[in-house]
Amino acid sequence: MSLSLKDEAHQVVEDLDVMALLRAYGHAEIVGSVALDLIVKRDIDIHVHLLLQDPYAMAGEVLPVLLDKKWVRNIRVDKYSSKSAVKLAIDAYPGPTGPWNIDIWITSDVSTTGFEVTNILLESLTAEQRSAILEIKEYYHNLGVLRNGLSLRIYDAVYKNGVRSIEEFKAYLPTLSRAT
Repeated sequence: MSLSLKDEAHQVVEDLDVMALLRAYGHAEIVGSVALDLIVKRDIDIHVHLLLQDPYAMAGEVLPVLLDKKWVRNIRVDKYSSKSAVKLAIDAYPGPTGPWNIDIWITSDVSTTGFEVTNILLESLTAEQRSAILEIKEYYHNLGVLRNGLSLRIYDAVYKNGVRSIEEFKAYLPTLSRAT
């Protein structure tokens, strides 16, 4: 029996043995497409909200631990000073059906985590909305442009603005640039 992508993602996180480590520093949860079971690419987002420690200090402490893991070859570190955050990106971690990217977002600002939006969508998405999100995400993934927050824009368009198709999302995109 083959695993669903959601089950595979959780297996990868378990194999990496990272959640207990991250939870020792703060509130750590899997968010986004894996938590919502809206996966079209092998990408795991884990967000960590720190209460007492500086994100940069925590990143410095967990980086050597993560690099010591068997299948971790390198970790990209991105600093987001304006958000008091650090992202640790592990690329090409092996899973049963292919490599996974794992992004660990460490922040002291809870508003920059995906906790709230993930919880709202978990409680509220209908089958029709889930289907629309997957169709739109798959389209943009196949174009190679499903990154830099596009999934979040798709969730917002479908959940809050009634978008239900690729064509409707394409028409919706220009309204985003006018609103920002």
